[in-house]
Amino acid sequence: MSSKGSVDKRRQRVAESLQVGNPGNNARDLAIRFDPQRDSQNELSVDEVRSYENNPRRAVNGKFDDIKESIRTSGLRNPITVTRRPGEAHFIVEAGGNTRLLALQQLWAETRDPRYRTLIALFRPWQSESHVLTAHLIENEQRGDMTFWDKAAGVVALKGRLEVEQGRILSLRMFEDALHDLGLSVNTATLAHYLFALERLRTLGEAVAHLSGLDVKTLQPRLNALKRYAQARVGMSEDDFYAQIVEPVFRQITAQYPRTHSFSVAATCDACEQALAQHVGAAVDALRVEMAQGKSPGPERKPARGPSETVNAMGVNSKAVTAADRWTPVVPEPCGTLRAAVQAFAESAGIGECVRSESDGLIGGHLSALPLDSVHSHERRRAWWLLAGIYARIDFDEVEPVPLDQSFLRWLADLGDPSARAFWDLLTILRQTQDESGRSRMGTDPTISEGDA
Repeated sequence: MSSKGSVDKRRQRVAESLQVGNPGNNARDLAIRFDPQRDSQNELSVDEVRSYENNPRRAVNGKFDDIKESIRTSGLRNPITVTRRPGEAHFIVEAGGNTRLLALQQLWAETRDPRYRTLIALFRPWQSESHVLTAHLIENEQRGDMTFWDKAAGVVALKGRLEVEQGRILSLRMFEDALHDLGLSVNTATLAHYLFALERLRTLGEAVAHLSGLDVKTLQPRLNALKRYAQARVGMSEDDFYAQIVEPVFRQITAQYPRTHSFSVAATCDACEQALAQHVGAAVDALRVEMAQGKSPGPERKPARGPSETVNAMGVNSKAVTAADRWTPVVPEPCGTLRAAVQAFAESAGIGECVRSESDGLIGGHLSALPLDSVHSHERRRAWWLLAGIYARIDFDEVEPVPLDQSFLRWLADLGDPSARAFWDLLTILRQTQDESGRSRMGTDPTISEGDA
C-alpha cells in the first residue's frame, strides 16, 4: 500500500471517531467521594461541613463572641476534626469544634472574605453514631462546659444508640462497663440519676438549665418519699403520682421561669408536698410529720413470718431468705429520723428499692436483695452491705461481699460524695439513738432466743 493510501486511511478513521457520541454518565451510581480509610488532613469549604446535630451541649457557648473575634483576627489556628456518614455529601464535626465552625461560617457569610471560605480539617473515617456522640461527650467533659442536664441527656441518648447498635437492652451495670470501654467514667448511681432526670423532670422545661447533680440527688429521694406516701395513703400509682401531683407543680415553675430565671429544689419539694396534701385531704404539716416519722398513713400491716432462716448483720446463718419472709423488729419505739436517714442513704446510693419500712420499729420491714441488673455493681453492693449491718432481717440472695479496701476508705473519706455524706449522717443519727437509749437499738434476729444465743 502506498504512503498516500495509508494517510487517507488514517484520516478516514479519525473522521469516523469524531462521529462517535459522548460516553454515558455512569458516575451517578458511584459514591459521592471515596473517603480516605485513615486519618488525613484536607482543605474543605466551610459550606461542606456542618455542626454535629446531636451535640449533647445545647447551651450556647458563653465565649462565642471571643472565639469569633479570635478567628477574625488570627484565623482558625487548630484544625477541626470531621467525619462523614456513608452516602452523605457533607461532613460533620467529629469531636469538638462546633463553636469554631459556626463562628467561621458566620464570618464567611458576613464578609465573603476568602480567608474564611475554606478550613483545614482533620478527616477521620466514619465508625458509628455512638462513636461520634461519645467523642463529643468526652470533648465537652474535658472542657468542663456542659450543664448537668446536657450531660444527662447526652449519656441517656448514648445508651439508646448503643442499644440500637448492639440489638439489646443494657442494664445500668452493662452500660457502665460500655461507657468505661468508650473512655467515659460514670458510675451506676449517677446513671440512675441521669435516667430519673430525663424521665421525670422534663416538665420543668427551660428551668432544667439550672439543675445541678446535687439538685437531682436531693430532689429524687424527696419525690420518692412523697410517691410512697401517696401509694400507701390512696393507692396512687407512680405514673398517676407524677401526672396528678408533680407535673402540675413543674408546669407552674416553667410558667414562672421567664420571669424568675431561677430554680429552687426546696421550694419545688414544698410545693409538691402541698399539692399532695391537698389531693389526699390532709394538712400539709401533718403530712410532713408522718413522713418524717416514717409512719405509714394506711392501715397497719403485719406480714406473716416464713419458715426460712435469717441472716444477721455479721453474715451468721447465711441461708437464703425469701422475699416472703417478714418480721417485726424487737424494738419498742419508732425512730422516724433514723428511718429517714436510712432511706436517704439508700436513695443516694441507688438502692432505695431495697428498703422496706413496714412497721413502727426502729427501722421496720426488711432489706430486700438487689435487683438482678445491679447485683454486681460495686457501689450498690457496698451500700447494701452497710445497711445489712443495721437491718436484722435481710434477703440474702447471693449478694457478693465488698472488700474493705483503699477504694472503700477513699469513698468513706470523700465528703464530696453524696452517698458518703448520707452514710455519715446515718451513723451520726444511729449513734445518737444508741446514746439516748443506753443500749444498742439495732434490730436483733427474733428467731434466735436468749437460750440459743
